[in-house]
Amino acid sequence: MKEVFEKIKTEYGVEIEDENDMTNAWKLVETLKDRGWVVYIITARGREQVDAWHPNYGSLYAQFGEIPHFGNVVEGICATALHIRELEKNGTL
Repeated sequence: MKEVFEKIKTEYGVEIEDENDMTNAWKLVETLKDRGWVVYIITARGREQVDAWHPNYGSLYAQFGEIPHFGNVVEGICATALHIRELEKNGTL
């Protein structure tokens, strides 16, 4: 996860300390919201899911037939943010 956190810092300027750093992960969610993304977070026993939607791009994961399950919410937020950055830069994942 350290590599993912470094990429988040480089791409978004948000420093996430570890998998429990929900305070800074939420700053990342707010950044995505400000860019027009709707971020969905679903938690249940054995299910940590994060997805995002944008009017110009549609659903981030559904368009590729993926179900976005993660080990924890912070991991899901970070992975989703990095996929969003890739989509915004290149028009595709």
